[in-house]
Amino acid sequence: MTDRKRRKKNKLRGQRTMGAGNTKNRRGAGGRGGRGKAGTNKHRFHSAGRLKPALYRQKTMSIKGKTVKLGYLDSKLDELVERGKITKQEGKYIIDKKCGYSKVLTSGEVTHKIILKINATSGAIKKIIAAGGKFEFAKKGLKVEEEIKFSGDEEDEELEFDSEEDK
Repeated sequence: MTDRKRRKKNKLRGQRTMGAGNTKNRRGAGGRGGRGKAGTNKHRFHSAGRLKPALYRQKTMSIKGKTVKLGYLDSKLDELVERGKITKQEGKYIIDKKCGYSKVLTSGEVTHKIILKINATSGAIKKIIAAGGKFEFAKKGLKVEEEIKFSGDEEDEELEFDSEEDK
């Protein structure tokens, strides 16, 4: 004859807590961290984030498109023209949204004349204009190239101070 195995719940009958530890442990929803989706942004964050990451994880700001350093862009201009990403007219390279970049950063030197129609840092704009190019992107507070004023462009006038002896 085969041995009949006792079920665990029948083994635990007669014990006050039925294997739950302290008698207070199974009271209410507090023993399980709340009901339903309670605590998904706090104590149950890891499991909720794994199941629905877009809903429960922190959203980070992302730039649509790529950033590129000015020196790298300047060195790759002819290659981008061959691929059809940018256009060249009258010796000037026209860079707009279809090139795949969304922002130009300051790092590097400019050796070509560039007409920039995407966002750029103020240092990059300054370098492009100094090389004979233009910036034609409606940046916050900067509408056209003529309105861009950089500190330090104009030579500072020397100020003369009156000494105490003159008074």
